[in-house]
Amino acid sequence: MKFTRATSTLLFVSLSTFATVSWAQSTSISLRDAALNETKAKGIATASATDAQTGMMVLKDPKPEIVSRPWQYIAGFTGQQFQAKGTVTTDSAGTFDLSQNDQTFMPGLMLGVMSSELNLKNILISGGLRFNGSLATQSVSAVMPSGVVIDDARLNTSLLSGGVVLSVRHAKLAWLAVTVAPQYGTVNYTQSSNNDFAKFSKQASYNALNYGLDFRLTKKWSVFTEWSQREMRDQTEIALQKDNFELGTKVSW
Repeated sequence: MKFTRATSTLLFVSLSTFATVSWAQSTSISLRDAALNETKAKGIATASATDAQTGMMVLKDPKPEIVSRPWQYIAGFTGQQFQAKGTVTTDSAGTFDLSQNDQTFMPGLMLGVMSSELNLKNILISGGLRFNGSLATQSVSAVMPSGVVIDDARLNTSLLSGGVVLSVRHAKLAWLAVTVAPQYGTVNYTQSSNNDFAKFSKQASYNALNYGLDFRLTKKWSVFTEWSQREMRDQTEIALQKDNFELGTKVSW
């Protein structure tokens, strides 16, 4: 085959054009692949404010500790029928027999603190401290040794006591608890009158052992009954009922 100058020039131009197009296509493909690779690449992890908190000390809200404190407070009201006992002797008016007066209703207030319950094989036990105060007032007639009757006298009786208390109940009878409360207290008889001969005030101390049943109506409210056995500590002329029955209601928080 015979090549002329024109043919050679045309062949050279064709080869150059082919090379240029091929290079452009390969370059275009490489740039596209690189862009795709960039979009698929995983980002580098950066530190955030949340990460910065890891390992740092965190202040806790004290409320859960307050709610779950190992004790609870109790407050309640009580009531009992009370009979004054014993005698009071004065230099000016002689002897007053307190047991001659009628029975009266004596309301009271109870305050205390109890520990959380300890579970011993389904036997729930808790202990604490309790303080009781009761007051009664009644109109009485004071009879003088001469036979004169003073009918404006008023006998006021107060009882103050305090001591430990133990509560025991079974897990299957969560609504019922047996309580035992040894107490130490004082009794005060004070009689007032417009006549000075009918006035007196006497006080003595006593020990008491109280047994009771506590009926839980709700988680924080209950009613209870209690039987008291009392014994005077001081060798005085006044006396106190040895056995007494008391009803009450209380709340805890």
